[in-house]
Amino acid sequence: MLLEPGGIDVFYIDESFDGKLHVVTAIAIPMLRPIDKQWVIAWPDHFEGAKRWRQRMRDKHHIPVAKELHASRLAAGGGNYLYGQKSFGRPKARGVFGAILRDVDFVPVGSVISAANRKGTSLYGQTELPAAIHALFQRMRRQCVDRKVNAITFFDEGNADYRMGYRRAQVYLPTGSMVGGWSGGSATQNLPLSMFFKDANEKRSRFCWFTQLADLIAFAVFSKVRSEFNELTDWQRDLGYANLYDELPTEIKNVRAQNKGPKDGIVRLWL
Repeated sequence: MLLEPGGIDVFYIDESFDGKLHVVTAIAIPMLRPIDKQWVIAWPDHFEGAKRWRQRMRDKHHIPVAKELHASRLAAGGGNYLYGQKSFGRPKARGVFGAILRDVDFVPVGSVISAANRKGTSLYGQTELPAAIHALFQRMRRQCVDRKVNAITFFDEGNADYRMGYRRAQVYLPTGSMVGGWSGGSATQNLPLSMFFKDANEKRSRFCWFTQLADLIAFAVFSKVRSEFNELTDWQRDLGYANLYDELPTEIKNVRAQNKGPKDGIVRLWL
């Protein structure tokens, strides 16, 4: 395998789900880039940005830098995030959650992709989370082609669907055409993750700020999509969780990821 001229990206992936809806979110962070005719390891610069993000979170919202962020716990008002000892309560937590997303400044333009799947919707014979993962991999591949990069992945540990789906996608990833068909008349074409090297990586989100951000964004997407089906709880609706995802900077969302529905970086499989 030859190194692509654009370098290497690292994708960090996490999910949010219930019995009706599965959402997976990927964040692409540059690892290697060609700059001034030499290869530069770019990942540490983005890590330093994530570190400053956590430090601002500590200074503004009193969330310890070492405290692991769990989106569902934060949204529910629990988790002992305040000084690592107390909980915010739901109204305060909603304000903090939105502020945390608005403050993300270390993710490159167009680097966040999400895929959502409703129960009863299938994609190439797959349903629920595997279908959402399949759709996400398709868009990750497209992004890599556009950027001319190789890539590796990191998943939060504990879900075999990621590893199985990733290994399959490196060999077989059927993809439809945006114009209704491929040359030769085929409705689908196998476009595997051929630019991805190495097996899937698992990492505890406790030790990875990028994965924790993917969890926050996946929950924000989850809330937005649930609101579209009028499925938010009363308190979530009253506190504005339908609009949480919209507080994430627009420029870091890959709005080219979908060709149906709103251009917000969310692939909705039922459309």
